[in-house]
Amino acid sequence: LTSHELDTVSRTSALGIYADSRLKLGHTKRKMVGIKSASKLSASKKRFSQQSAVILLLIITLLLVIPSLVLVTKLTNSPERDHHNIRANDALEKDDHSQRRNTKKNAEKNPERGRAGPNEKIIDHRSPQTRHKTYPGFTNEASVVCGGHKAPSCDKCPQGNGRSWCNGECEWRGGGCVRSSKLEHIHPDYFRITDRYAFQPVMNQNSQYVNVIAVRSVFRGKDDEDVYKFYKDEILFLGISSFEAYPLTSPNPYSGKYESEYYLNMFPGFLHMMRDPNKHFPPNVETILMSQSDFMLDGPERFGKRHVNDEKIYDFVYSGGDQDVANDCVGWASYNKNFSFVREALEVMCSPEFNVTGVLVANKNKAGTKACTIPAACDGKIVQTSFLDQDTFFGYLAKARWAFLPQICDASPRVSTNALSMDIPLLMNRNIMGGWKYLVPGETGEFFHDMNTDFKDSLRRIIDNTRGKNNPYRPLEFVKKNYGNVITGRRFLEFVKQHWGDRVTFPHETTGLIPVFS
Repeated sequence: LTSHELDTVSRTSALGIYADSRLKLGHTKRKMVGIKSASKLSASKKRFSQQSAVILLLIITLLLVIPSLVLVTKLTNSPERDHHNIRANDALEKDDHSQRRNTKKNAEKNPERGRAGPNEKIIDHRSPQTRHKTYPGFTNEASVVCGGHKAPSCDKCPQGNGRSWCNGECEWRGGGCVRSSKLEHIHPDYFRITDRYAFQPVMNQNSQYVNVIAVRSVFRGKDDEDVYKFYKDEILFLGISSFEAYPLTSPNPYSGKYESEYYLNMFPGFLHMMRDPNKHFPPNVETILMSQSDFMLDGPERFGKRHVNDEKIYDFVYSGGDQDVANDCVGWASYNKNFSFVREALEVMCSPEFNVTGVLVANKNKAGTKACTIPAACDGKIVQTSFLDQDTFFGYLAKARWAFLPQICDASPRVSTNALSMDIPLLMNRNIMGGWKYLVPGETGEFFHDMNTDFKDSLRRIIDNTRGKNNPYRPLEFVKKNYGNVITGRRFLEFVKQHWGDRVTFPHETTGLIPVFS
């Protein structure tokens, strides 16, 4: 072959080799593209699987966390914590079912705590929506009684001395000093309020305090009214007859004056002693014929039974309160006990016609050196004493045939029911403001109206009936049927439940309410 032909063959061979190589290269590229496409598809599937796993994990997490948060919330607001509970207002009536179930479980564990009746709710008094506020005047005062001392709170009571210093309003529980479970039904500031004379605590028959305060007199402290207005939506305040003519204006010239309407319309309800309450109370005030002297009669009854065989050496006993002996029994207490009438009556009683013997209690100064003047005809017949403690007073009553109650300005004469509980009848002024309901003529004693009309006749009847062997009076039987903690306490509870059952939570098994007085 010529060189030209050789060159042509070479080029042709080279082109064939080149074409073949290009063909192989194209095939290789197509194969690599297929591999890359498959890799991309595989990666895409992998990323989808990872995203699905993340989403599934989030869903599972939410399903676990949400119930946990609900449980924590319920435990945080659970009545099992040591707190003061009150009924919720209407705004909280839509509480969820789980919280009610939790409250029920807690009540089963400890029936004294968190208990509610039908359609009643219990909420944490310290929860955000019901956290109580303290009256500004109380902010610098020790808030709890630890027993023999006070402290800002129960946890401060021990002062390093352990459970022995945790008493009073507190109790040792769970290794620490906490608020007493007996007090959980009342407002945390309850005893700060009842430290003031006008405000009286209320218990149930088991000596457990309830979130009710009885207002027994006109306000005495300079800010008593402010205290009442500050707490009136968190504590049920009710008026109670116990002092002079309260809530009416007192006729006593030695007493402070106020408009009757001021207290008649002050509280949502009143335990009164009036014969016709509708003449005085406005329609918006709920009333019940009930007074302080209706309660706490077990003590005098027991005393009377222990001394039932004591010799009767006096016809009567008259309780003068704490008389104004320095002024010859002219003053505030003497007016309330109508001592001016007693002097007039003694002229008759000590006369030969009646020839009575008796005891004038609190008619002598505490030193025993001076007594109020009485008619000379009473010398040797009438004993005058200083102010007496209760048992000594009961001792004189046990030796007397009847009790003399000549007073008018007396809303709730305890001596009347004390005497009746000792089976001793009464000679009572028909004009008395309170206590008239205890007198049933011929059964619990005798009424008189005044000296000029019927005093002598009533005096003669009670003397003859009690000096003779056939005494017709049955005072103890009467008082046991109508008064005392059980009977009156039940009526008091029903009164509160009927009108304010949505405002007060009662300790478990409460059957009666009792105003506590000193």
